[in-house]
Amino acid sequence: MSYWLRLIAGVVVAVIGVVAFAWPEATLRVVAFLFGLNLLVMGVSRTVLAIISRETPALQRVLAGAFGVLVTLVGVLCVQNPTGSLSLLLLIIAIGWILDGLGEIVVAFGRHEPGVGWRIALGVFVLLAAIAILVWPGLGLATFLLIGATTLVFAGICLVVGAIAGLRSRAAA
Repeated sequence: MSYWLRLIAGVVVAVIGVVAFAWPEATLRVVAFLFGLNLLVMGVSRTVLAIISRETPALQRVLAGAFGVLVTLVGVLCVQNPTGSLSLLLLIIAIGWILDGLGEIVVAFGRHEPGVGWRIALGVFVLLAAIAILVWPGLGLATFLLIGATTLVFAGICLVVGAIAGLRSRAAA
């Protein structure tokens, strides 16, 4: 079940990234909603995976679940107030991505399953994107959109490839 949930989350996240690429002239409200929606999807899926994943050690499940809840709350903030200031929005999204990236890395190191490398790559890439946003907050919306949309598409691809690897290994077993 966890592979299917990751596969669905990956497709949704990649589609959100493609939509962000397709509408670069979108207003801040639409951009904030899309990125908030991404954080909601990732936070909820991470929380559900932490609850249903019995093969992961308890401490890592608790950490992954806590990160999932925090990412979900950050997503709710972005969706509830999409017209907030750009710098606040960038900070909230960067914090959400840091939590999501750390959660992905923590969970990946605790498992020995197919697709772990993709999960680590996802976590590292999302962390680097968050750091870029925090270090260069004056990048402007167009650059943020480029970094953000690229991150979402890459994150979606990593989730999908990792989930497919897991599904294939289960089918072969």
